[in-house]
Order: sequence, then structure tokens, then C-alpha cells
Amino acid sequence: MLALLAEYDLGDLVSFKGISGGVENTNYFVNSTQGKYVLTIFEEFEAEEVPYFLDVVAHFKKAGFNVPAAIFDQQGERLKSVKNKPAIMVDCFNGDELVSTSANACQQMGKQLGLLHKVGQSFPDQRPSHRGVAWWQATSQSLNAQLPEDEAELLAEQVASFDTFLEQANTLPMGTIHGDLFYNNTLFDGDSLSAIIDFYNACHSWLIYDLAIVVNDWCTDRASGNIDMDKYEALITAYRAERNLSEEEIQAWPHMLRVAAMRFWLSRLEAWYGAINDPERLAQQHDPKEFKRILQARCESTPAL
Repeated sequence: MLALLAEYDLGDLVSFKGISGGVENTNYFVNSTQGKYVLTIFEEFEAEEVPYFLDVVAHFKKAGFNVPAAIFDQQGERLKSVKNKPAIMVDCFNGDELVSTSANACQQMGKQLGLLHKVGQSFPDQRPSHRGVAWWQATSQSLNAQLPEDEAELLAEQVASFDTFLEQANTLPMGTIHGDLFYNNTLFDGDSLSAIIDFYNACHSWLIYDLAIVVNDWCTDRASGNIDMDKYEALITAYRAERNLSEEEIQAWPHMLRVAAMRFWLSRLEAWYGAINDPERLAQQHDPKEFKRILQARCESTPAL
């Protein structure tokens, strides 16, 4: 860490400490005589894949969002190598992760998401999601034999339903989205949203899909999978104050809530069964049942926009 920090104009190393909770990346708090930073080591991406995500974050930072853009070193480089893995250093923002959401937090998120989507439409690179349509079609088939019969049927039904919907969804507004804006990918300083972090699922996709991802996480009762309507109305009202929704998006909303739930259920199933024979890795995975409940709840009913 001493040698790495010496390549930056960030002062002398005081201390560093691993950050728990990362599944796809390894992160460290780095304290120097000049400030506090975060070192991110990418565990799943090759070095040539990372610049896209750095450019996305730089685009949003330039537009005024509090996001963790990569810091350039003394040689003008932002992408480093740590133990043969790509790595970056970013500023550490004030604030903490939420323990749970509130209507006030949802209102702030809705406003920021509406603004984020407008700015994301001007980002020039159009990278498809690495966990998009092709991925969920292939992954759902590969997991089929390992799943209980009811889960395999539910997953197959939802993938087939969305494939049918896609045939008529080519007019939905698109842009660069966050793609994983769960409330644990934000920081709050007291009651105020202070930063949006972890853009490593960013991609060019439907804006309404990103909104559905956010609603399914921020506005959901975890035990039942049902939507908390006070939180929902706060988030949607604030979002729509910043960005108008098209009639096509309004009609697509029930499909997007279901597919957003299906996508995260599927990624958790993939990680769960991928670690099923490794107790240490398995203990680090998110429980897939949470998003199964959310998907089942969205199949039963969805609120109007």
C-alpha cells in the first residue's frame, strides 16, 4: 500500500483497512496525511473492461453528482494494477450506508435518479449489460436442472414472458443507467443523500428498467416482498418531477418491475449455486429467496405509475 500511494499526490500513508460486504470487488479504506480514500480492486473484470465504468462515473461527476470518480496518479493514469488485478483509488465521501429506507430517503433517491437518467442519456458509449437479455436466457437454462421444480417453472415463465414483451419494446427511452442502485450503494450523511457509489453494473438500457430496480429495493417490505406505498409514492413523485415518463414506459411498468426482480433473483441463484460446495463462499452470498418473494409479489400485483 505504501508503494501504491506513493504514485499519487495524496500525502503519506497513515493506515488502511479492508471494507467488508463486497461480493464482486475488494475494497479498502485508505487514510493518508491528506485525506481519506477508497482503493477498489476489481475481482471480476479484466483491465480492458474497466475504463468504460470509469468514464461513466467521470461523466456523472462532471455533471455535478457526488460519485466516486477515479483519481489520476502522478503520471496521469487512473487505472492501476494490484496483484495483477485492475484497481483504482477514489475519494471517500462523508456518510454511511442506510440500515433501512424511509419515505424521505426514497424522495431524495427519486429526485436524484430522475436527474441521473437525464444526464445518462448524453453519455456517448452504449455498452450493453453483462447481465442483460442474453445472460438471463443462458443462465436460466443452465440453472434449470439444479432448481426445485416450482422455481424452475417460475423462472422459465418470466424469461419467456419478457422475451415476448421485448418484441414490442423497441420504443422505450434508453440511456446509461446505474443498473444496481440498491440503497446500500448510496451514502447518507444524517438524513441527506451524500453520494451514489458502485457503478460497476452500469450499462446502456431502458431508463424505466433502472427505475424498477430502485423501486424493488428501496420501496419493498423485505418479509413479504410487497411494495410500501408511502415510500413508493414519495420516490415516484420525486422522479416524475425531474423526468417525464412516456406512455410506452407507463404501459411497460408492470413488465419492468417483474423483470427487474427476476434479474436479481437469477444473479443471486447463480452466485448461490456457484458456491454451493464451498461453505466459506456460500456464507458471503445474498439469499436468493428475498428476490423470489419480490418476483412472486410483482406477479400478483403491481402499482400504477
